Amino acid sequence: MISDLNCDTDTAVELHRILTASIIRGFALTESAAAVLADQITVEMRREAGGGPIYIPGPNREARNAKIRAAFRGNNHDELAKEFNLSRRQVERIVNR
Repeated sequence: MISDLNCDTDTAVELHRILTASIIRGFALTESAAAVLADQITVEMRREAGGGPIYIPGPNREARNAKIRAAFRGNNHDELAKEFNLSRRQVERIVNR
């Protein structure tokens, strides 16, 4: 559940959505528990950095690709695609390099 403090802008709502999903994946919490944490984190982030631009770099692709290559067993393209949120074709390109 998103509080009134975090539903005033599309960016805050999107940040809350991303945090909730990340907390569910990373800590195996229920959606409602994750949403409570996400709400508090969003409030604190807005308090600390509100109004200023924040650059959030993407994940290190080389490290990700190395993990994919290490986990590749020759027939688990679809499994890796799902795990790393990639298409099957992207996984094929990575393991074939």
